[in-house]
Amino acid sequence: MKAKTMLRLTRELKKETITSMANKLKIGISRYYMIESGERPASQKLARQISEILNVKQEDIFLPQSFTVRKTTEYISKPSEPQAG
Repeated sequence: MKAKTMLRLTRELKKETITSMANKLKIGISRYYMIESGERPASQKLARQISEILNVKQEDIFLPQSFTVRKTTEYISKPSEPQAG
């Protein structure tokens, strides 16, 4: 199970849908989804536009420099495999 990103939580709080965001950004729905889920980084321009649409600081939803979305919680890690001794 993937953790929700700050971008997704913010979008949901602002009552925006994936489709509405993609339309406002003039990009495909699948591209927006990949940015929101962290599968693809946003360009500097897109990161700025997204933060303006959602009326939040860019650094609140994206990591600096790479414009990769921030995770809200840590992933649950799998039990580690025994190490050869």
